[in-house]
Amino acid sequence: MSSINNNIEISGKYKFLWHSQSDSYTNYKVFMAKLGLGDDLAYLNQCLTHVQVEYAMQDTVVLKFGKDWDTVQCTEVVKPGQMVEEVSFRSGGGMYSCVWYRYGNMLVKQARPSDKRDTAYTITREFTESKMVTSFSTDKNTLKAEVVHTRM
Repeated sequence: MSSINNNIEISGKYKFLWHSQSDSYTNYKVFMAKLGLGDDLAYLNQCLTHVQVEYAMQDTVVLKFGKDWDTVQCTEVVKPGQMVEEVSFRSGGGMYSCVWYRYGNMLVKQARPSDKRDTAYTITREFTESKMVTSFSTDKNTLKAEVVHTRM
């Protein structure tokens, strides 16, 4: 059960720990494949076990993903309320219209495809005092996965 809390500090370092994962983590690779990620890219994504979250000025949240704290391999800049266009991961795919929302300690991304061969999806990141729980859903919420990063 999610609870909205404006007093949670979201900035910090988080780490993926195998023993902290829920059963739905097994759906993560299926979710990534549904979005068009090949096996190699999905595997690389799963290897990004360290996340540094920085809450910046003007309500911007920066997530830096890497295999360790010193190597950033992917940076995601979240600007709640700002509509952005993102390229589909599927070869030959179209574009996604995406927007992040912030509800207290939660960030929610909704992505709608321009090409009907692509799949709409939602990503929710909930921050607590001890972890960041990222929930993924697609196929009208019938396919769900969850990834837990423990706060260090």
